[in-house]
Amino acid sequence: MNPQEVIEAYFAAWDAHDSQAVIDLYTEDGTYQDPATGDPLSGQAIGDYADGLFAAFPDLKLELISQAETSIGQIAVPWLLFGTHQGPLGEMEATGKSVAIRGCDYIVVEDGKLKTVYGTFSLQELMEQLS
Repeated sequence: MNPQEVIEAYFAAWDAHDSQAVIDLYTEDGTYQDPATGDPLSGQAIGDYADGLFAAFPDLKLELISQAETSIGQIAVPWLLFGTHQGPLGEMEATGKSVAIRGCDYIVVEDGKLKTVYGTFSLQELMEQLS
């Protein structure tokens, strides 16, 4: 797959709530990181993280805004995340509130797979929408 196809498949797997498909798109040593993960995740830990988000937001959807290759070989993919908090999120019980969070993934594709995904979004914005 070319990088655009990999990115489309990746976001389709998220929208399908298919954590195994998400994992399968990564290289063997591929990593995912965002403000909520702390350290980078790899392998099954990526799937477990995705499953936690799917449980917390059963209607989670990502809307891609655009894609652009950066000057350092990454593909920047700004997105909007929508969902209703209907399950535990870490230690936070469900609030029933809907969220709309802006973010961006910086993605490196290597040999038709995801090498790294570094997601950015505001944890503060998320917590404000849930409170």
